[in-house]
Amino acid sequence: MLVIVKKFLKWVTTGLIAVVTLFSAVIIYISLAVDINDFKTDIESQARQQGFDLAIDGDLAWTFLPQPGISIGQARFSDQNTAAGSVDKLTLSVSWIDLLSIILDPNQLNLSSVKLEGGQLRYSPPNSQPVQLDNISLKASNIHLDGTDFPLTASLQALGGQQVAVDSSIAIVVTNGAIQSLSLADLAIRLNDIEMNGSIRASNSLNFIEGNLQSNSFSLIQQLQRVAEILPSISLPEMSDPSALTDVSIESRFSLDTQAMSDINNLINLDGQAIEVDLQIDSLRNNLTTIVSADIINVSNYLPKSGSSADNSGLFAPLAIPFALWQGQTQVEITIASLQFNDFTVDNFYSNVFGNDRVLRMSSLNVDLFGGQVDATGRLDMRSATPEFELQNSLIGIDLQLALPAIADSSDLSGLLSAEASLQGSGNSLEEIINVLSGTGQLTVLNPIYLAINAEETFCNAAALFGGSPSNTTWPKGTKLDTLTSQFSVDGGKVQIRDLKTATGNLSINGRGTVQLLDKRYSVTANTRVNGTTTSPTGCSVNKSLRNRNLPFICSGSFDADGKTNCKPDDSLVRDFLKGSIFQQLGGQVFNTPITEKDNGDQQEQDADPFKSLLKGVLEKNLK
Repeated sequence: MLVIVKKFLKWVTTGLIAVVTLFSAVIIYISLAVDINDFKTDIESQARQQGFDLAIDGDLAWTFLPQPGISIGQARFSDQNTAAGSVDKLTLSVSWIDLLSIILDPNQLNLSSVKLEGGQLRYSPPNSQPVQLDNISLKASNIHLDGTDFPLTASLQALGGQQVAVDSSIAIVVTNGAIQSLSLADLAIRLNDIEMNGSIRASNSLNFIEGNLQSNSFSLIQQLQRVAEILPSISLPEMSDPSALTDVSIESRFSLDTQAMSDINNLINLDGQAIEVDLQIDSLRNNLTTIVSADIINVSNYLPKSGSSADNSGLFAPLAIPFALWQGQTQVEITIASLQFNDFTVDNFYSNVFGNDRVLRMSSLNVDLFGGQVDATGRLDMRSATPEFELQNSLIGIDLQLALPAIADSSDLSGLLSAEASLQGSGNSLEEIINVLSGTGQLTVLNPIYLAINAEETFCNAAALFGGSPSNTTWPKGTKLDTLTSQFSVDGGKVQIRDLKTATGNLSINGRGTVQLLDKRYSVTANTRVNGTTTSPTGCSVNKSLRNRNLPFICSGSFDADGKTNCKPDDSLVRDFLKGSIFQQLGGQVFNTPITEKDNGDQQEQDADPFKSLLKGVLEKNLK
C-alpha cells in the first residue's frame, strides 16, 4: 500500500512540474516571440470602427501573475461627440481557467479583473455645462457574469476636487451580450463628508430598479461653501440661525419601473425637522407628481440674518427642480401644518401646482394667516426670458392688528380685512414685478380703528376756524370707524384707492388715495361731512354753514417703522370757507386795508394780501 501511495505522489509531483514547465515555456515564448506593441495600430483601428478615437501613447505589456492579461499605459480616448478622457494605466486580466477556454474558443473572452489608475473624463452634453472627472481609479476582481458576487471599488474627484468613492459587492447576469440583472449589495457612496449606504437591485433587462439609501448626518452649509469655492457666481446664504443647515440627513426608498408606475419615498431630516418628499412617476403618461409634507418648519431660521443683504431665496429652488428637469407634465403638492416666522405663523399651508412646457398653473393655495384665511389661484409662464404671471386671490378676516406690524412695520390700523384682487405682472425680481404690476380689487375692513389720528378731533379743530365752538373734550387716541369699504387698482408700482367710505359718530368719510409700493408711502384725500349739529354726542358743535357739506382733508404718511402720519384740511379747497369766516369775524376790515409800500419785498407782498398772511398764521396755530 505504501508503494502505491508513493507512486501516486510521484505522478502528481511529476504532473505539476510538467504543467508549470509548460506554462513557463508558454509565457517565455509569448514574451519573447510576440511583441504586443505591434498590435497598437490594429487596436486603434478597431476602436475607430466602433466609433471611438483611441491613441495609445504608452507601452503595451503582458502580465502573467497573479493572472494573465494586458497592461496599457498612457492612453487617450474620445467618443467623437460628448466624452473624452485619458488613463495613466489600464490592466485587463483573465483567469487561468478562462485562458484555457479562450485557447479552445477565441470568441469566449471573459475578463476576470479590471484595474484603472489615473483616469480623467470630460463629459460635455449639448446646451449644458461640462463635467470634469479627475483621478479616476477603479478595481474589480474575480469578475463573473453569472450572478456571482464580486467586489468593486472606485474613486474620483469631481467639481474641482470634491472627493467621491464607491464600494460595493456587485453581481451581474449577462445573456447574449446584454445585461439582464444587476445588484449592488453593501453599497457605500462617499462625497466628501456625506456617506450613503444601502443596496440597489435591477432586473428585467434593467427596466425595473428598486433599493434603499440612507445618509449620515452632514452639514449642508459646508457642502455649499465647497461648491461656492469652485463656482464663485453662487452666493452663500447668510441665515439668522448660525446652526441652520448643519444637521441634515436623508433616507430614500425607491421602486422604478420604466414601463409602469414608479415611487420614490424620501424622508429628509432638516435640523431636526422631518420633511417627507414623495415622487410618483407614470412612465406611460410621462407624468411626475411630487408630494411634500411636514408638520413644522421654522422658516425664520433660514431667513437672512439682521443687517445682511444676502438673498436666501435659492434655498427654495429644489421645489422648482421637477418643473425645470421633467419634460412631461408635472404636479407639485405641498402640505405643511405650520410655517413659523419671526413675527407670525402660517398654519395649514396647502398648495397644488401643475406644470407643462414651462407653464405653471396654481390650482389652489390656502393658508390660515393672522387669524384669517388666504386663498389664491394663478398662472406663471416661464417660456420667455421674463416670466409673466396672473394671480387671483382673496383674503378673509385678516386681523390687521397682527398683520401690519409683521409685514409693514406699522401698527396704526386695526380691524378685520377681507379683500379680493386680480393681478398681473412680469419680471425677474421683486422691484421689476412691482414696477409693472397691474390689476383691480376691492376690500372691506370690519371694526376699523385708526390710531394715528382722531378724525373727530381733527375735524373739530378745523371747524373752529370756520366759526364753530371749540371743544373742551379730552379726545381719546385714534378713531373708531364704521365698516370701511373701498375699490382699488394697481398700475406701475402705484395703488390707486377710490370710493373709500366709512364713518365715525356723525361724521361720514369718503375719499381716494395713492399708495407708492416701492417708496412705502401713501396719500389719502378724505371728505368729511357732518350730519347733525355736533360731530357726536360728546363731540364739538358745528357751525351751521358747515353742516351737510364736505370738508376735505389730506392725510399722508409712510409704512416704515418710524413713519409718521400727517392730516390737515386741504388749503386750496377750504380757502373760500375760511375766507368767509374770517371776513365775518373781522367785519371786512382786513380786505379794506390799504397796501403799504416798504423796502422789504417779502413784507410788501405780505401786506398786499393780509388774508394770505392771516390764513397762514391760523393754519400754523391750529394744525401743528
